[in-house]
Amino acid sequence: MQQLLTDIPLEDSVSVTGPDAKGAWSCSFFAFNTEILLQTYPGDLAESVLRRGFAAAVERCRTFERLLSRHLAGSDIVRINESAGEAVPIERDTHRVLASSLFYCEASGGVFDITMGAVCRLWNFADETVPEPDELEHALAHVDWHALVIAEDETGFWAQLKDPAASIDVGGTAKGFIADDLCDLLREQGFSNAIINLGGNVMTFGSKPDGKLWTIGVRNPAAPSTLIGAVPIAQGSVVTSGLYERCFTKNGIRYHHILDPKTGYPVQTDIAGASIVSERSLDGDGYSTTVFALGSADALDFVERTCGIEALLVLDDGSIVRSSGLEGFIEL
Repeated sequence: MQQLLTDIPLEDSVSVTGPDAKGAWSCSFFAFNTEILLQTYPGDLAESVLRRGFAAAVERCRTFERLLSRHLAGSDIVRINESAGEAVPIERDTHRVLASSLFYCEASGGVFDITMGAVCRLWNFADETVPEPDELEHALAHVDWHALVIAEDETGFWAQLKDPAASIDVGGTAKGFIADDLCDLLREQGFSNAIINLGGNVMTFGSKPDGKLWTIGVRNPAAPSTLIGAVPIAQGSVVTSGLYERCFTKNGIRYHHILDPKTGYPVQTDIAGASIVSERSLDGDGYSTTVFALGSADALDFVERTCGIEALLVLDDGSIVRSSGLEGFIEL
């Protein structure tokens, strides 16, 4: 059984700075195991309102962490996984995330599966652990998104894993859901514009002072510290991820973190990096795993027939392909 955390890491480490030379204010903090950056051009917005909005966003992220982390003791996700098949009460937001996750499981034909938790725990990309075949076989027997049942009644919201040995992980949808939620929250706080960066999940709304589009950088999978280009966007989401984010090579074999629900091993794909452009960040998050798993030819077909998303794919050979509706990509 995994060792659970009792506290959120770096919970009190929050920095608010501004204005910079262009008039932007920023709030940075650590959450969801990544660096979070919120930026806005406040215009006539009072500094007190600005700081209050940033504080509300930070607290909202802490709330989500306490609900959705599979590493934090007492979270809704941990309680579901430890319930031994019993139904457990959950918060409304957890129910919404789980409902969204099940939607993407079905839309992907099972290529994305929320119950991969038991398999994911066997892999450790920090110390380059490759699971034994019999371990994977045992874990895969408990991978089936149909095992998760969620419900709502007059008393509240509920979740149940019909397979007591199954384990859920919302890492494939949570950041997208949270980015969308923060967008709504900052609007409610009086912000007229913002760029929300949750470590690869970028959400924007409003406009820059000069009226120009936001430009979201796309990393070069072959050299992740550099950019291969940028996607201009008025408002909406760009979710960028790559196989380079968590990977290692052992005995001449390269392993990456996007795992196949059928085999438990990394998916076989010719895609090294993918950016999904959509109105909702949740869609970018929820469909990105599917895009990687399908490979470039089938991925583009999937994107073209899926409403509301566009894709920019960087292949293993460095070539770039994109869906027909993606315009204005700036190649560097």
